[in-house]
Amino acid sequence: MTQRICHLYDAPGHLPQVAAWIYEAFWFGQEGYTPDFFAQRLSEARDPDRIPLSLLALDGDAPVGTVNLIENDDPERPHLSPWLAALYVEPEFRGRGHARGLTERLLEEAARLDCRTVYLTTHIPDFYRRFGAEVHEQVEEDFWVMRIPLSAGN
Repeated sequence: MTQRICHLYDAPGHLPQVAAWIYEAFWFGQEGYTPDFFAQRLSEARDPDRIPLSLLALDGDAPVGTVNLIENDDPERPHLSPWLAALYVEPEFRGRGHARGLTERLLEEAARLDCRTVYLTTHIPDFYRRFGAEVHEQVEEDFWVMRIPLSAGN
């Protein structure tokens, strides 16, 4: 299959699926959050020259993963911006380079927008270290805020 990454607004028919992934993977059962809530947030990512951005990985024509660049993903850290958020790849498509490709493309987009650093939270810091991520703060024993320094404009 052919792998490619596009902006979600270029494939709007997949928006409901992406919203469902984000809800189910990260927010399931948390009060105030629904797939419709995330669909509304994702629909705000419609301009490639400003944040938010939502990227979609396709394997052939099948949607297989997503990642987002948003202003803030942690209300306790409003001074940190922007954030890599909701990196997700469908289980049957993992191990094929989609997460790496999505992350690389998101960082390219962030640098193009003159971002100097991208923040994220994770339970899997080693994955992000391959992109130059550094621990910004250890929140829990197995949960970190990380930052990825960028060369803006590249």
